[in-house]
Amino acid sequence: MANGIAPDTLPGRHRPSRRQWLGLAVVTAGVAAAAVGVPPLITPHHDPPPAAAPVVPPAASTPVVSPSIARFVPITVEAEDPRNTLSGGAAATECATCRGGARVRYLCIDCRVTVRTTVPVAGRRTVTIVYESDGYRTLKVSVNGAPARTWQVKGADWTTPHSFRFTADLPAGPLRLTLFNDESPAPDVDQVVVS
Repeated sequence: MANGIAPDTLPGRHRPSRRQWLGLAVVTAGVAAAAVGVPPLITPHHDPPPAAAPVVPPAASTPVVSPSIARFVPITVEAEDPRNTLSGGAAATECATCRGGARVRYLCIDCRVTVRTTVPVAGRRTVTIVYESDGYRTLKVSVNGAPARTWQVKGADWTTPHSFRFTADLPAGPLRLTLFNDESPAPDVDQVVVS
């Protein structure tokens, strides 16, 4: 007797009427609806989520470095830039075909131009020298006081820009490129590009 109603096979008992079955069905449906619609009085225990670590701002003396600062952007320096150093008889002269409107000439035994700039990120860089010359000339380039490298160049005349390039491992910080020729006249220098 699972539900309080005896099966009709027992003696002295009769089969439930249709009305009794209907009442039982209504009660069963009501209990099922109550079980779904009413939340349980006892809920399972869950550990609370871990608290987020507190954000501590950097100390005032700690510099915050952004990754975007570490990008290298090509640098162009005109030879006649007033921040550069001209020595001996080296001098700036007007130049209609030069990018900055001038170039440095008279680079000879004691005449030099030292191009100054700052490299923000160390690395292997390409250095391009733009010059003008009326034939074969020789130019020596010293990087940050290191022994100079010698370059043979050629130009058609003093109004046509030409260039040559080389690679160098440059540290971050100040950069000095000294251009000269201590053996014979050098080409005129228009600009230096570090890329």
